[in-house]
Amino acid sequence: MCYVFVMTKKWLQSYVEELTLQPLGSLRLDCPICQKKNTFSVRDTGYERMFNCFYANCDTKGKTGKRLTTNNAKSVLQQPKPTLQTKPDVPFELPDTFVPLTRRQQAIDYVRSVNSYSAYLANAVDIMYDIRQDRVVFLVKDGKNVVDAVGRSLTNRKPKWYRYGKSNKPFICGQGVTCFVVEDCFSCCSLFSFSVTGLAILGTNLLPSHIDVLKQYKKVVVALDKDATLKAVELSRMISQYVKCSVAFLPDDLKNLKDEERERTIRKYID
Repeated sequence: MCYVFVMTKKWLQSYVEELTLQPLGSLRLDCPICQKKNTFSVRDTGYERMFNCFYANCDTKGKTGKRLTTNNAKSVLQQPKPTLQTKPDVPFELPDTFVPLTRRQQAIDYVRSVNSYSAYLANAVDIMYDIRQDRVVFLVKDGKNVVDAVGRSLTNRKPKWYRYGKSNKPFICGQGVTCFVVEDCFSCCSLFSFSVTGLAILGTNLLPSHIDVLKQYKKVVVALDKDATLKAVELSRMISQYVKCSVAFLPDDLKNLKDEERERTIRKYID
């Protein structure tokens, strides 16, 4: 049994290493182990490739030992318009399980608790509810077109965050000239009242599609959750090659800060 496990692990690592994927790119495809459709995610962090199957009954996950040099990762980031080795965005159709947020009081209460309700009321973002998976769902847009959706479970359902489509587009809220890079949609929406733009990278990995958007701003502030400060410094160094960028050292995750403390924190980095 142990021998089979080792062989499977080595085969998986080899399989992931051979995928056509640029540094900092990502792929979503069928799981080679459980065979479920579009559940196997691969991300290149610039140092190694992380892989994970999001199907609840499949525990396939890990990372490769293949590491890229700093110079190689830097050369990719310096390209004027980095491209991903993935298919272009395809039209995203909303599942019929998506209903208005108002259909579930618990969903509304949760959105309020993480300081995102103001953005929803002002129609700055589109938030729905998935009645099948019991998730608060954020629609990801490219301009006016919905290209994806990201759902946060209201229970212990795994994964906690689920991406419904295959787009690599970030989730954006606001129209300010200063852009705050955050991890999740709630932190992004919590910035709505402060004349800045929030951009959620939906994790801690920076993709070429994110860089293309960030180039448009006058200033970028990386404000990842408190437990990801070292990662924030790393991302700031990458982004600084394109636009003025700094790191926000947070007392807590933005979505959890009280209004007054969140405002003081934000003003510190835009004034």
